Amino acid sequence: MTQTLKEIFLLATAALAFALPSCTGASRSDPPHVEPIAEPVTPAPAAERTPTPTIENAAYEEAAAYSASHGGLALVVIEGDRVALAIGQNGHELDEAHSLHGASESFWGPATVAADNEALLDLDEPVTFTIEEWEGVRWKSDMRIRQLLQYTSGLESGVYPLLREKPANQYERALTLEMVAAPGERFQAGPSHLAVLGEVLRRKLAPKGFDPLSYLEAQILDPIGLEIESWERDAAGNPDLANGARMTASEWVKFGILIRDLGSWNGEPVLDAAGIEACLEPSEIQPSFGLTFWLNTREPSAAKSRASTADQSAARPEELGDIVMAAGAGNQRLYVIRSLNLVVARFGNDGRDWRDPVFLDLITAAAASDR
Repeated sequence: MTQTLKEIFLLATAALAFALPSCTGASRSDPPHVEPIAEPVTPAPAAERTPTPTIENAAYEEAAAYSASHGGLALVVIEGDRVALAIGQNGHELDEAHSLHGASESFWGPATVAADNEALLDLDEPVTFTIEEWEGVRWKSDMRIRQLLQYTSGLESGVYPLLREKPANQYERALTLEMVAAPGERFQAGPSHLAVLGEVLRRKLAPKGFDPLSYLEAQILDPIGLEIESWERDAAGNPDLANGARMTASEWVKFGILIRDLGSWNGEPVLDAAGIEACLEPSEIQPSFGLTFWLNTREPSAAKSRASTADQSAARPEELGDIVMAAGAGNQRLYVIRSLNLVVARFGNDGRDWRDPVFLDLITAAAASDR
């Protein structure tokens, strides 16, 4: 059995059920808000690379209209170093921040790889090297850091005890969650894995004066000039790795450029290219997921996720196997397509009839028409 793009996005969408959608009340029928500019957009320095509201390439108008009619709030498309499209939609301004919801997860694969490169940890070390109280506990003592990032740790999803109940210390609560499978045997999306990772990082980084978020800022966000509006923390001060980020689409797209360019920013290395490639390698148990990124792989799947497979129409060419996606509830999306030198950031407000394959068909067709 092979997984098509349709099946991959179905799995991703079902996995997003643990994140609460935004409720802005924006109309889904309004046309896209477009303010064209006369002069071509040229690349700006890292600290100043903020797209101006525009559709520079008219080929993207259909994709923009699809986004707007399905609860779209903002849409930014980068072709190479050029801003091809950057608009707010349905009353949402381009410079207005929005929650990424579950798409916040994608920052932590690269951040953990950075910690590996600094010898602060090893992706394949047992979690018990840091969470010593798990030593000798059935299945938990066999868990590896890499499995936390692949969502194959064996932990229960943690939806209700972490996301719904909002414990004062989500990291401590995550350590008490039950195992539902042996590590490496089952893909299970949910906030539990990154909450445990948060505690691992917190203990590893504390001697150096960092917490997980300040480390992410130092290693990734600050070097590329990416400014977040906020990152949600629990009552104990722990950042919510899985759902906490809030920023503008124009800022989020910078992270996509970094991934597309394998860790380089304006020609300067920020992250190790091999480390980024490791984030984009499919796991054996779920080939549609790497280290906190969704992948468009067609490899045979041994996935045992509980995700729904409700019908969804697809219109994407299957040959683009290098599509990488960060996805959050309410159809927050960051797409990276290296073969087209393309990065797309999209904010949404629910839009239950949204279809990733349909939108990507419009986006890639527009990109192809500009070549």
